Amino acid sequence: MARPPKARQKVLDAARRIVEMRGAGHLTFDTLAEESGVTRGGITYHFPTKEDLLKALIEADMAQWDAMADAAASEAGLPCPRAARLLGQVRCSLAEADDAHKRFVAGMLSAAMVDPPLLDPVRTHLAEEFADWGWDDADLERYLLLLAADGLFWNHLFNVSPMPAEVRPRLVALIEAKVRAFADADPDRSAAPSSPPIPET
Repeated sequence: MARPPKARQKVLDAARRIVEMRGAGHLTFDTLAEESGVTRGGITYHFPTKEDLLKALIEADMAQWDAMADAAASEAGLPCPRAARLLGQVRCSLAEADDAHKRFVAGMLSAAMVDPPLLDPVRTHLAEEFADWGWDDADLERYLLLLAADGLFWNHLFNVSPMPAEVRPRLVALIEAKVRAFADADPDRSAAPSSPPIPET
């Protein structure tokens, strides 16, 4: 008999709570069964190993990130889809993470340090995300802005930024302004191609 489709999500939600509260090291099938209310057999039906479960958590977090980036990109109102996507990614990196998400990222990072293949879904996702980049000077400048945003994310996550908190909004605005500048310079515009002229008869 097939397991109820909601069981998989219940397991993922419970696993995330455990990682947030206690770290990935405390994520076991027994604690997960207790937290989720799903039997151990139900858990292993969806996630045969702990590695499968941790990878699924990473994939779910990336899917949530992509949805937020897509929403930010559509709100940007930029004519260039690549610049809009870039702005969406930057805005996600620069968003103020809540404490639960900080604990989740830190917990997953510690697990990945012990088991590097856990980050394979991230590697695959990034390879697909950047598959159409030519890595010319313009792409390198775009990537530099992504790295700047990522650096702010990690600085904030670990609370190690030397920059005064009141300065951060100015830096965020500066990064966004530079991303928007690419919308004017990028030849890859979203405008629909014009219809070919109708030949005169």
